[in-house]
Amino acid sequence: MKISDENIEKVKTASDIVEVISGYVNLRQKGQNYFGLCPFHHEKTPSFSVNPAMQIFRCFGCGAGGNVFTFVMKTEGVTFPESVKLLAQQAGILLPEEDVNVEEFREKEALFYANKLAADYFQKSLKTPQANQAREYLASRSLTEQVCEAFDIGYAPDQWDGLIQYSQKYSLKQEILLKAGLLVQKDSGHMYDRFRGRVTFAIRNISGQVVAFGARKIVNDDSPKYINSPETDIYHKRSVLYGLHKSRDAVRREKYALVVEGYTDVISLAKVGVNNTVATSGTALTDDHARLLRRYTPNVVVLYDNDSAGAAAALRGSDILLANGLDVKICMLPPGMDPDEFAREFGRDKVLLYISKAVPLIDFKVRRLNDENIVTARQRAEAVRELVVSVGRVTDSIQQSFLIRDLAEKLQIEEKLLWGELAKHKQSPPVRSTVKQGSEKDNKYFHTKRGAAELGLFQIALIHMENIPEILNVFHPDDFKHPEIRSFFAGLVQSPENRKALQQQYIQRTEDINLAETLAELFFDHEMDNNEKYTHDCILTLKLAQLDEKINEIRKQMLLPPEEQPQKNMEDYLRLLSERRTWEKKEFVPKSKPEEKEL
Repeated sequence: MKISDENIEKVKTASDIVEVISGYVNLRQKGQNYFGLCPFHHEKTPSFSVNPAMQIFRCFGCGAGGNVFTFVMKTEGVTFPESVKLLAQQAGILLPEEDVNVEEFREKEALFYANKLAADYFQKSLKTPQANQAREYLASRSLTEQVCEAFDIGYAPDQWDGLIQYSQKYSLKQEILLKAGLLVQKDSGHMYDRFRGRVTFAIRNISGQVVAFGARKIVNDDSPKYINSPETDIYHKRSVLYGLHKSRDAVRREKYALVVEGYTDVISLAKVGVNNTVATSGTALTDDHARLLRRYTPNVVVLYDNDSAGAAAALRGSDILLANGLDVKICMLPPGMDPDEFAREFGRDKVLLYISKAVPLIDFKVRRLNDENIVTARQRAEAVRELVVSVGRVTDSIQQSFLIRDLAEKLQIEEKLLWGELAKHKQSPPVRSTVKQGSEKDNKYFHTKRGAAELGLFQIALIHMENIPEILNVFHPDDFKHPEIRSFFAGLVQSPENRKALQQQYIQRTEDINLAETLAELFFDHEMDNNEKYTHDCILTLKLAQLDEKINEIRKQMLLPPEEQPQKNMEDYLRLLSERRTWEKKEFVPKSKPEEKEL
């Protein structure tokens, strides 16, 4: 995916680094900067700092640093374009793919508009006389008019073309409504409203945009209890958690997320003051859900109905959360009650009391092993193997070790047998690289004489801009091998009047992780002894490296048969040697300071 500079700039502007990093790290402001525990190494005392003015971060413990894009690259293990795409999704910015034309891009924007229009229509319809039955149902669930407005609850009139007629007032084509999942098309080609005669729940993405709907029936017939929007270009069930756009601040504050099954579970819990709740939207928990939650907290409590189906769903989803590095606890409600009913009947204090009794996933599975009717040796062996598989999903090896020891004691099984099973059945997800492809190569380049000199001149140009003319007097932008450094100096040549803006741009947008770390270190502690001499040394080193490369290339050509050698080989060779000797003799001469005039 190739992303234009204009769109990168748009995403950068919309992605405040403090807000983004706060999704991963608990930050506290001290003075002008924010501090927290570094997510890239284990530490007890915060050494991780975020500078909102420069939009960069720096860890004084492990040396990690960079801008908002490189932070996402390191934490999510993605490339630069992927980091831009993730931040764009969080900010609700649509990025056109390289091979997508303008019309297709506009169509995606139209899908957002169609869903917003539908949400408005459903909410308006809930206040009409024909929605009496819907309002009675909502009242029976203690969902007042204010709650319906706050949580985007509406009503789809029991008409075949109610939304179609409403959208015509806004010149919205039926084809867009169909692609947004709001209509259904018959084999004959005729289209009709998908959610007619149902209470609707708007599903919003993390940026708060309506992307889909869930709808519940209010009449006793043979139709499904709930129906949901199909997958569209802007809605993917696997990566959307209902309510997260509202609850993410509470999740950070409470330091855990409460995961439930249904829309009304989230709403009823929020009504009694339990605001750190999310739900899947018509699908089981996925890896994408887990990664989304991990941005806001490492801790999850799964609250499901206390029946066989609810328990099974809780265990399946919890294993996925565990495999993605989350600390998972299970909380089961009294038999016959779901979170919605429990919250309405008992209120906040009783809900929190139950949550406080939630048990770690592995302990919960051990209890079920003892409670259930598992009697034969084969049954118990298979149940233990399933437990070991869950332990294998834990990403922390030290935590795994403690879990295996605890299981051995509780199940009265030799520890070495469990370790043997773990070796055979371990299903932990592969560890993703936290460095983008090619960055290791770039890091090696910066450890060469030429690479170090280029990096040094880049630093000089950013911190001591008064030395830029001296650098550009010796080098053309094409003389720099590193693509980002070459691009930076090209910008200086093309727009000398915008050098300060270029400085900010490259600090906040560089995609090379090693370069970003170097710049972060530079700007958090940018004391540079004798920058004039440092400039001279970097220029000299880079110039000699360039001449040596050209000289070595001619030496290689001189080994070829005479007829294959360029005509001016020897002449060029002698000229380069002479030029190199001249540069070798150049010594640093401090610039003379202007004499102070006598008063």
